Amino acid sequence: MLFNSFDFGLFLVIAYCIYWGIGVQRLKAQNLFILVASYFFYAFWDWRFLILIIASSLVDYLAGLYIEKSRSNSKRKVLLWSSILWNLGVLFLFKYFNFFIESFEALFNIESSSTYNFWNVAIPVGLSFYTFQTMSYTIDVYKKKIPPTNNLIHFLCFVSFFPQLVAGPIEKAKDLIPQFAKQRKFDFQKSKEGLRQILWGLFKKIIVAEKLGLAVDMVYNQPSDYNFITLLFAGTLFFFQLYCDFSGYTDIAIGTAKLFGFKLSKNFNLPYLATSISDIWQRWHITLTRWFTDYCYIPFVSSFKKSPVVGGIGIILTMTLVGFWHGADWNFLVFGFLNGLIIVLERISLFQNKITLRKFLTSTPYIFSFIYTTGLYTVLCLIFRAQSYQQLDLIFSRIFSFALDGAFTTLIGWKLGYLIFILFAELLSKKKDYPLQQFENWVPKPVRWVAYYAFIFIIIRYAEPKEAFIYFQF
Repeated sequence: MLFNSFDFGLFLVIAYCIYWGIGVQRLKAQNLFILVASYFFYAFWDWRFLILIIASSLVDYLAGLYIEKSRSNSKRKVLLWSSILWNLGVLFLFKYFNFFIESFEALFNIESSSTYNFWNVAIPVGLSFYTFQTMSYTIDVYKKKIPPTNNLIHFLCFVSFFPQLVAGPIEKAKDLIPQFAKQRKFDFQKSKEGLRQILWGLFKKIIVAEKLGLAVDMVYNQPSDYNFITLLFAGTLFFFQLYCDFSGYTDIAIGTAKLFGFKLSKNFNLPYLATSISDIWQRWHITLTRWFTDYCYIPFVSSFKKSPVVGGIGIILTMTLVGFWHGADWNFLVFGFLNGLIIVLERISLFQNKITLRKFLTSTPYIFSFIYTTGLYTVLCLIFRAQSYQQLDLIFSRIFSFALDGAFTTLIGWKLGYLIFILFAELLSKKKDYPLQQFENWVPKPVRWVAYYAFIFIIIRYAEPKEAFIYFQF
């Protein structure tokens, strides 16, 4: 059930009416309805995978309870690692099994007669997201950062809450579980805010991301037909396509949660204003960066004597895992590794003045840091987007040979116009969660409604055939 589909629109209206119709005094009934609605939402994709999410939820719920009750450190560790191995095992089998088998065969030139049909199934949607979310709960309980919840319904809702189930934000238990425990009052203003944020997210996804995607796909399908300038431009457009697609999803998720009285974490902070690659990862997919920092980087560095070398290795390993989290392919591993390597280089002192490249970029005129960051991340996006080594080799060979043969296609026009509009609107309202939040302060009511209907008309009129959000595959 895609957020940008009629099915979800109908589902959302019905769920909203029933939820508030239950009444704010019936908290248990409201939570139970959220759980049923979330499971229905997930089962709409493939009901068989619903068993998997329920199993993962029960494993970590019970692990949290028994970790808290146990007085033996060794038993607590066994329970923790049982939970971690379950979660990582499920993730490995469904997402990475074929990758490792195929890589092993390629490494040793093995010709396999089997096709591993048993695992040739679609990756359960949202697997990487809800696995990380539920795994962090058990780790936090083990570290005594949070007490375990005794309420099974609250925990099941925490894992499966449908607005953020399939692509985040990746919430921490301490932030989301308490929201299921307290009474939620109907707030008409929050409902309006939620609808406006959903509208803005739909515009970013349907009008901007999908239009940019048409241009990017056109170049990537036949890279040999285009000159090096167009190929570089396509990489930049893909960065903005990915941003509008994923941040559009996040806006819809956060807006939907507001309709039901919940607050989700901010996941983007204008990443195109970043002054370095380090800065991008402080602004892009913030909850994922936070997860890997808390549960991978910090534990790794804490296990060794503190030193710049250990810190650098930790960054590279962590970012390589971030890349691999995105998908079971070598281009994602290389993407993550290079990000980590660049971040380390940005933190190394230059000469003897102990000024790092990152600090130097923030002290220079913004245009220089923008060219550096956008240009470098464009190259990284080319790696991220590549569908095969052969395609990537062809693209880079044409770029670095400065090939001028081939078309300089008109990737601009309305596609670039929509993008400029998005960036201009977000920059004007960068202190707000989303641009339409400013409307009540800036624009008279009649004009606001004309603008809302104009957005709706554009979304319906110029929508392409419904495309899944890019991050659904991760």
